[in-house]
Amino acid sequence: MTGLRSRLAGSLRPPTDDAPLVGHADAMSLTAIARRFAPYLRPLRWPLALVLLLLAAAPAIAVVEVLLFQRLVDDVLVPADVGPLLGLALVYVGLNVLSGIVSGAEDYMSTYVSQSFLVRLREDVFGRVLRQPALTSDRRRLGDTMTRMTSDVGAVETFMVAQLTEGIGSVLRLVFFLGAMFLLAWELTLAALVVVPAFWWLANRFASYTKVVSRERRRRGGSLGSVTEESLSNVALVQAYGREGDAIVGYGRQSQAIMSAEMAGSRVRALFLPMVDLAGLIGVLTVVALGVWALDTERLTLGGLLAFLTLMAQCYGPIRDLADLIPGLYSASAGVERVVELLDAEPDAAETRGPLPARRPGSAAVELRDVQVTYAGALSPAFTGLSFRIEHGERVAVIGPSGSGKSTIARLLSRQVEPDRGSVMVDGHDVAEYSLESVRATVTPVFQEQLVMDASIRNNLTFGRPDAAENDVREAAEVTSVHEFVSRLPDGYETRVGQRGRALSGGQRQRIAIGRALLRPSRVLILDEPTTGLDAVMGERLTAAVLEATRGRTVIVLTHDPVVLGHVDRVLDLRDLV
Repeated sequence: MTGLRSRLAGSLRPPTDDAPLVGHADAMSLTAIARRFAPYLRPLRWPLALVLLLLAAAPAIAVVEVLLFQRLVDDVLVPADVGPLLGLALVYVGLNVLSGIVSGAEDYMSTYVSQSFLVRLREDVFGRVLRQPALTSDRRRLGDTMTRMTSDVGAVETFMVAQLTEGIGSVLRLVFFLGAMFLLAWELTLAALVVVPAFWWLANRFASYTKVVSRERRRRGGSLGSVTEESLSNVALVQAYGREGDAIVGYGRQSQAIMSAEMAGSRVRALFLPMVDLAGLIGVLTVVALGVWALDTERLTLGGLLAFLTLMAQCYGPIRDLADLIPGLYSASAGVERVVELLDAEPDAAETRGPLPARRPGSAAVELRDVQVTYAGALSPAFTGLSFRIEHGERVAVIGPSGSGKSTIARLLSRQVEPDRGSVMVDGHDVAEYSLESVRATVTPVFQEQLVMDASIRNNLTFGRPDAAENDVREAAEVTSVHEFVSRLPDGYETRVGQRGRALSGGQRQRIAIGRALLRPSRVLILDEPTTGLDAVMGERLTAAVLEATRGRTVIVLTHDPVVLGHVDRVLDLRDLV
């Protein structure tokens, strides 16, 4: 018997993944999930109370309609008397209209509550992801993150709102229907309730299988999103190297895995639902047998028995819904756990050292003191014991071989990376003493990767300063030679650059990125390999123009391009600083 049970449990679980792209989130209890997201429902307590009131009104109307049906049978059909029919018909019509109003209002308010809940939760999750440190974001696959922010966030609403209202609605319907049944025939009601323990036993029995299947399905969905995002974002590379077939195979493998998880879920439902139906059928047959006895002993009229059977049929609906509630909650909790993992990821830099005063640097002197940085999963630190000082208004080039940690300096000063030890100083104070907002208003990095938005050239230039005057935009564009190629475009500055700037060349994207940084009124400008994608002539020209336009600012150029070195005040070699 034990062996049979083990084989059955194994058949209901999806196959395991030997090399998962996305891991399982930590399991949470249902009560822990409810406590975690209860604050999102507090602002909606009054609309939610109205929803519950409407949920209570619906079964009350249904009970009155069933009892009215009893009068229709006993007072009209059995005696064949049409006299009471008109009055009963008018009441029926009134109840039908009232039921439609209540149903429509309940649907409208339920939608309002669920969507309001989702709007607030989505904004919180999206903001939390945006504020996570670069290292945390880099460790998570983008496709998996997007899946968590869309379908998994929807699972939170299902758990906290849809399942909550459905469960309370089922209890209310059950209370009204059972109350009416007890009034009609309490003996038959007790007989009908015999199957309730069977419902709950089945629900608890299969809830664990449902949770296992649901967690695997959610994880596989994240893996599929990751594979999709990675292949499509690198489609040019995939095509250039003829790896379309391999990409399709990888995509199909994850799709097949989702299918396996779905089939396991189907096996759970195929076993669970017929057993629930069988329990319900046994209850109905028992009541019908006892109903014949009640008619024979004149304990019930024919109308009373028909009304009782109608109420019982409606009663099994909420009983079955309640039996499905626990598996449904476990199914939704699989997605909720993935959202919680996203919310509980490593906090942003402003939170890592506790509450600190929100200072704003007064000058732009920059200093690193004995700094060490180690990236997650790296075998060794990016650098150890790095120290240097750059005075306010200096223009300094930091050079070093590839992989020496030049780009890490930009991340340190903009607080996208926290040091393992040492201090990162601006204006004589550790940047941890400043608010993130003030640090990033003071320090503007231009990263080596040419980051542009799918928007117009003007919007890309003004991304860091949306209220920039037209003259300032034009000046930044001329300094960086952006105006040179924009003036030849049919739509000029309103030309959209496409996703990741695919409508532009690498050099054009680079010039837009630098122009965007020039427009931002920050006192520290960090240029990471600013001549990337530019020929020697344009690199020389751009470097001279940018450094001339930024006099008075502290400018740090991270580079290995000798073209830059003749335009700075001094050069720091990372190999001499660690």
